[in-house]
Amino acid sequence: MDERPTALIVHPGARDRLNLGHPDVGEHVRALLLEDDAPTDHPSAILERLAADPRARKVNGVFGSSDASAHLAAHLAARLGLPGPTPGAFMRCHDKLASRRVQREAVPDATPRFFALDPNDPIPDPLPLPFPLFVKPVSAHLSQLAFPVNDRPALEVALGSAREQLDRVAAFDEELEGRSFHLMLVEELLDGRLVTFEGFMHDGSMTPVGVTDSVMHPNGISFVRFDYPSALRPEVADRLAEIAGVLMPALGFDDSLFNIEFFVSADGTAKIVEVNGRMASQFAPLVRAVHGTSTYRIQLELVTGRHPTLPAPRPDVVASSFVLRRYAEDAVVEAVPDPVAVTDRFPGSQVEVLVRPGQRLSDNDDDSASHRLAVVAMSGPDRGTLLRDWEEAQRHLPFSLRSVEGSTIPD
Repeated sequence: MDERPTALIVHPGARDRLNLGHPDVGEHVRALLLEDDAPTDHPSAILERLAADPRARKVNGVFGSSDASAHLAAHLAARLGLPGPTPGAFMRCHDKLASRRVQREAVPDATPRFFALDPNDPIPDPLPLPFPLFVKPVSAHLSQLAFPVNDRPALEVALGSAREQLDRVAAFDEELEGRSFHLMLVEELLDGRLVTFEGFMHDGSMTPVGVTDSVMHPNGISFVRFDYPSALRPEVADRLAEIAGVLMPALGFDDSLFNIEFFVSADGTAKIVEVNGRMASQFAPLVRAVHGTSTYRIQLELVTGRHPTLPAPRPDVVASSFVLRRYAEDAVVEAVPDPVAVTDRFPGSQVEVLVRPGQRLSDNDDDSASHRLAVVAMSGPDRGTLLRDWEEAQRHLPFSLRSVEGSTIPD
């Protein structure tokens, strides 16, 4: 008889299936994927169906790896009396305005100046903060409706886009929480090195996992790749851990992985971009390559009440998650490549194809400047070798795209 505790994976996606398939992940905890957990426009219906499923009532924990599935998991765990962050704690991370207010009290030196605007209201004159500014929804993901703005006309354009799209972007959270998220967060424009600190909370105590560097496209919106481990000085990484160790208990967050995005200036000053009350699932294969075990294993153990440990990083391995994007107009996908060409050529790599034949690129929840085609995780002995391997790997990933008007275009 299998005596391992069982964790239910809420609304599992392709990335979950890729990562949960590794032997080390299920060593101590068994993952249960409910294949009939199909997405709908009504997350409350998903929650009710999950709560009523006899299989869900036999599990020892639940978790989701995306913003939406982690939100559902928090509500389901609360319903079933299982470990994990409460819905309130999750939303104090996910609701960017609520999170900023807690940050301002708990870690003021790491909190940017900010204010909120209803896109339907007149723009104040004067504004509470000077330009340049950054505008984003209080509830969204993947840089949806996120814009740097340098002047009042640009702010008006950003708020116009919000008026058109914010109801759709916030609909999931609004239904689950039963309240409106029809607000835009406006804050000082940050600069410096963009990094992500990942850690986990258990019994009120914070344990660091590591820091990942974000490499941005010149447009300032789209991520090109993520490098692990970070090139930050150790004392700066320690400062990020100190901030997280104060902030996460202040948010009431426990029994889960989390990640915090920071901008770090040249002098080591860190400012929080956002807090995510979930694992950084895109980084899981990077952690596995460097530490020898995956954050999926850590999360499975956390949500079933265990206290996981993380092996020390290997000094002879670096890893990156590369994002293959299209920086152009919308298109229709005609054909996608077979990931085996990359995984055979580069053992240990992981390829997640994000589009399917017949799909319009704009159907995905991408950022405001580009369309994602695939995410590819690779590792190597040093960063230079890894970048050369990525150049080769891209040649094995040809996507056939057709313009919306009908002509075939290069990817």
